[in-house]
Amino acid sequence: MNDNYFSDKFAQDFTVACYQVDSRERLRPSAFLDLAQYMAVYGADRLKFGDDQLRPYGCTWVLARQHVRFERPVTHKEPCKILTWHKGLKGLFFIRDYQLLGADGEPSVNSTSSWVVMNIEERRVARTDFLSDIVSLDPQSTDYAIEAMAPKVSLPRGEELQLIGTHVVRWSDVDYNQHANNVKYTVWAMDALPEELVCGKMLRELTINFNKEARPGETVELWHCLAPDGAHIVEGRAGDHQVFVERLLFE
Repeated sequence: MNDNYFSDKFAQDFTVACYQVDSRERLRPSAFLDLAQYMAVYGADRLKFGDDQLRPYGCTWVLARQHVRFERPVTHKEPCKILTWHKGLKGLFFIRDYQLLGADGEPSVNSTSSWVVMNIEERRVARTDFLSDIVSLDPQSTDYAIEAMAPKVSLPRGEELQLIGTHVVRWSDVDYNQHANNVKYTVWAMDALPEELVCGKMLRELTINFNKEARPGETVELWHCLAPDGAHIVEGRAGDHQVFVERLLFE
């Protein structure tokens, strides 16, 4: 990918590759999440508060919530641009937004994400009193891809969840933080949903909350129900703990 210069954002050009698309030659939702994750690391590094700066404090960045709106399909070989910018601290979360621009220069995907800093040894959210010396609390840009922060996903009241699959955390799931990479949860959720849904309909929106890490060898149960608005809710459980919960709204 090639760098672009923006005074208040970081951007890179890329062309949608064959390994990033589905059977209809459209960019997979998980491929966008991979790109967003790459840009988050890239953007934090460029602003000098990436993992290299946090590691001496025994800490690392962890994604807590993400909300994505897929505005239109992005197709195989389409030239695109992805942008990201740091939006500062809001409450407990550091906010980062993303836009993917299609060949026409218009937003094809909009996304916002909420991050926390994890103490690597304790596997818990770190104290924030030292962070102001490392991480800018002010926004890199005041623009927004999605105005509201990524919301909390709640299970619908009165709806009974059904077990639709299980997944054992394997080598290919685990990143350098020694837990399942956040993108994998969406892969597991969509793999567990009916094929006619994920292959036949476009995903319009997803919201995911990451509540507990999944470590190598753990079995994650995937539970499902429909929300009143037709969205599919997938909850990942490991033992008595909710690992993640995701809301997926198809066209």
